[in-house]
Amino acid sequence: MPHRPRAERQLERSRAAANAARASSAFAMDTALAQIGAAFDEAAAVNAFKLRVERLLSCGPHHPAVRARFAARAAMLAGRGLDAANVLVERWWRDERKAFQIASALGYGNRLSLDVLVELRLILRLMRFKRMQAEFGAIAAAACGDDAMAEAAE
Repeated sequence: MPHRPRAERQLERSRAAANAARASSAFAMDTALAQIGAAFDEAAAVNAFKLRVERLLSCGPHHPAVRARFAARAAMLAGRGLDAANVLVERWWRDERKAFQIASALGYGNRLSLDVLVELRLILRLMRFKRMQAEFGAIAAAACGDDAMAEAAE
């Protein structure tokens, strides 16, 4: 089976839910609710997150949007290996999640830093899975805007 883009698979999943609802019910409202449910369920949210990370990865570390989102964290990871970066980002994520929970309880929660860390966790896990330990230093340097350091790491 050929590889289909993630967005296409999500649309197909939504259509399949609508077709199943059409087959089991004659009411248009049931079909519409099934399609809406498939488009906004937990699997769709996870898929949207993966699509967002996929778009960031396709931009590359030199892209201004990637630098704006990850430069500060990449600078804090400079000089570390991929495994150490994974451990550190996991710790940041746990601490930030606790801080967000406390802030949310008080009515002041802001998800941006938590979202950045979740995306960074996925990116680092993907890099580890693809055995990109050698490229990690250059990519981190490029993301934080240190082009001279990125060239030296390559």
